[in-house]
Amino acid sequence: MIVDSELASVSGKGVDVKGIGKTFGEVTAVGSVTLKIQPGEFISLLGPSGSGKTTLLMMIAGFETPTSGSISIGDTDVTHTPANKRGVGMVFQKYALFPHMTVAENIAFPLKMRKFERRAIDQRVDEALELVRLGGLNARTPSQLSGGQQQRVAVARALVFQPQVLLMDEPLGALDKKLREEMQIEIKSIQERLGVTVIYVTHDQEEALTMSDRVAVMNDGDIVQLGTPRELYDKPMSTFVADFVGRTNLLNATVKRSDSGQPCLDFGGGECVSAESARLDRIALNGTDVSVRIAVRPEDIEVLPLGRSAEPTIKGVVQASVFLGSHLLVVLDLPDAGGAQIQAQVPVTAHDDLKRGDKVDIRLDPTRINAFMAKGT
Repeated sequence: MIVDSELASVSGKGVDVKGIGKTFGEVTAVGSVTLKIQPGEFISLLGPSGSGKTTLLMMIAGFETPTSGSISIGDTDVTHTPANKRGVGMVFQKYALFPHMTVAENIAFPLKMRKFERRAIDQRVDEALELVRLGGLNARTPSQLSGGQQQRVAVARALVFQPQVLLMDEPLGALDKKLREEMQIEIKSIQERLGVTVIYVTHDQEEALTMSDRVAVMNDGDIVQLGTPRELYDKPMSTFVADFVGRTNLLNATVKRSDSGQPCLDFGGGECVSAESARLDRIALNGTDVSVRIAVRPEDIEVLPLGRSAEPTIKGVVQASVFLGSHLLVVLDLPDAGGAQIQAQVPVTAHDDLKRGDKVDIRLDPTRINAFMAKGT
């Protein structure tokens, strides 16, 4: 148990990024990013390769010098403070363990650099190993450990000197899926127990949704949306976020008015499918048809036998039905929607007889549709 140990008493500091930018010659890696991270918060920087997330992390760490803006940790401006003076822990994808050192020596390294006494070092190393559930492996070398164990050693080494901010750059990218999922839970559990502030870089949206208090989605060097995992998943602010965060279907449609005066969606088949008006708030309805881009999640799509629905639906043709254990992933062509194709996640028991070529009705959950203005409108 480490409940009464020094490591258990760590508390995180806030990080305040104001107008940070970074250019490499004529290339802008990070535009002008402002981000306020609360003490003890777990925040992920999520985005595709080249979005600027790692460059932003490296500026917070002190390994890259900003072209513009400022960075504060707690109440201290660290914009021009060397990396080794910022008091932050760092975990990399490649672990960066010293192969000639034992586990204990690897973890002790940052303490030795800070001139800790031998007895204090031994105590901290033992506590750190217990924290990451590797007690008793002090004498092993990295080559004698599995990938997951090596990553735990890297986390222990980053935490052993009690940093108040822990930076993690794709730390689980080298692990297989099952081990990666186990380590996600482990890292989040450690962070919550210690209260340390974590800034976590990943391109894996499931990882970001699983671990984070908030997620900053980045694209082309800027944060395009910041919010809780549920906010990003349920209420994306753009088609980019809708498509990048979780699996989604994007369809072209026209917003019209139903006979009752409520907005509805025509996907090209003549029938106007109902949609929650609150989901169309960003669309300017001025009495004329408006072209939009619709985002709807696979789990928010219902597949029905043809002619069984009492309300307007989209007509579809089954192209494939893939068994995924807990559900079926059904691939559907939409002949009336310009040949568009969508995926629906449906219960196995209710749809185990679906086969290629079946004609079906498709119902979209009207409360779960997100609409965006189509480009050029």
